[in-house]
Amino acid sequence: MLAMFVLIGIFVVIILVPCVGIAILGVNLMEKIGRYPSKTSAFQTSTFIKLFILEIISFGMLILTFHMLGDYK
Repeated sequence: MLAMFVLIGIFVVIILVPCVGIAILGVNLMEKIGRYPSKTSAFQTSTFIKLFILEIISFGMLILTFHMLGDYK
């Protein structure tokens, strides 16, 4: 029973971390574009780089979790 809750907790963290990060990046991007509309492309580029790094980290967490939970024989 405890293992089930641990597994659910791990997957919640793996899903929740990227979602919260993307929401924060999106809010910051909209605030910057609202303040300085002429610099939209620069803001989009910097946000894209941050999103790319966030996705690499979340993919790594997912792969690491499947590797730890995998049944290797």
